[in-house]
Amino acid sequence: MSAEAYGPAQDLLPDSADFRLSPQEIEKGQKAVDAFLSTVKAVDSQRSATEALDTLAAVISGGHCDYRSFPWQQLRAHHTTLALSIIKERGAPARIEAMRCRADDTRKFQQVPENYPAKSVQRIRTSLVRVIEACSSLGFIDEEDSTLMIPRARADQEARKAVRERLLTEGEVRALLSACDMEESTAAPRDALMISLAFHGGLKTVDLINLTLDSLLFDDKKSTVNIRFKAPGAKRARKIPLQNEDLIALEDWLEARGREPGALFCPVKDRSHAVELKRLSAGAIREVCNSRADQAGVLPFSPNDLARSGMPKLEMARKKKKATPPRRSAADSVLFADGDSDSDLTESEDLIFPYRSVRASS
Repeated sequence: MSAEAYGPAQDLLPDSADFRLSPQEIEKGQKAVDAFLSTVKAVDSQRSATEALDTLAAVISGGHCDYRSFPWQQLRAHHTTLALSIIKERGAPARIEAMRCRADDTRKFQQVPENYPAKSVQRIRTSLVRVIEACSSLGFIDEEDSTLMIPRARADQEARKAVRERLLTEGEVRALLSACDMEESTAAPRDALMISLAFHGGLKTVDLINLTLDSLLFDDKKSTVNIRFKAPGAKRARKIPLQNEDLIALEDWLEARGREPGALFCPVKDRSHAVELKRLSAGAIREVCNSRADQAGVLPFSPNDLARSGMPKLEMARKKKKATPPRRSAADSVLFADGDSDSDLTESEDLIFPYRSVRASS
């Protein structure tokens, strides 16, 4: 998918930030790191552990935090899962090193391999688990929450499957969209568009199933695309404007689907990756949600949970006549953007995880 697939993002609500960078929260993170490092005896091992945490903090914060200024207790599984996926991408070491040099003008660029060796990735993951366990032992997070913060290999799978009918946060939705972006498959843009329309447009499963190519309203003069949608029993149809990332997902999906009349969202065959021009079933949409949740480290949810989760934001957007100034988006990250960034996040108490794959920005 295109490098601009997730930026600039839509205006975000004040509570949509992934992390709070208040002095109190940063101090908790420092205490957790100190507690973890106190259990590492050898000097070389401590150096390796701090380097591993530095790498993680840089990826998660977009280069604005090091291992001692990051609130580790605020991590959740969808943060850790996507961060580790980014670190495993080809070219990640050079991009992370370049990002560190931009953030610290005293740092000289070091020659790095094209990929992190498996041993380094394991060290990073182990350090992550240990610092999360330190957060739990210090009482900064509940033991149950710490289980869900640890990547899937250590997580309690039954605890994940037990969740039913819940509201998703914007951070979780961004993680789901990033999981789609990081996968090169025919279904990836379809899934991204469905997830976004469900959350930002409030469309339920039955609404997504009934969308057709005729539901797309193209405005060549304004270079916009809207979804025309009429709920059962409603007097009028409403228009759902597609955001920048939706437009790119739609373009990629239509390239695979074609422009033939019929259902907008169609099944994709597993082996041949061919698109079948028929409606996607409710069970298939539920399977998409389960698959993407597993990839992104997000707790299970139903398709209609997405629609319910986005409704408060939709109501607020309808009441607002003037747009609020946009917050820092994933596109502003020095790790995943092409240009330099002069913004200083240390003046802000909010941090949004830059959900972008290393591959997508190359």
